[in-house]
Amino acid sequence: MKDKEQLHWHHVVGLTGEEIPQAARDAEEKYGDIINLEHPEPKNHPRMSSEARAAQFAPFAALTGYDKVVDETVEQVKEDYL
Repeated sequence: MKDKEQLHWHHVVGLTGEEIPQAARDAEEKYGDIINLEHPEPKNHPRMSSEARAAQFAPFAALTGYDKVVDETVEQVKEDYL
């Protein structure tokens, strides 16, 4: 590694403090030739802006009906305690 102190969470999940330096050495040995390469740019189309990418996911509602359940719970608590 260029900076031996620079470890990211994915290098150390599930490791003890004593195991971390060896894991870093193993990663450098295994992936040292590609670890610091630039991310390739697409050849056939321009990269999408962060704003455009975020807009694709903005309307997605992972918890459909969540707001309704929260509102119902608030009303129930008001009835029970107020």
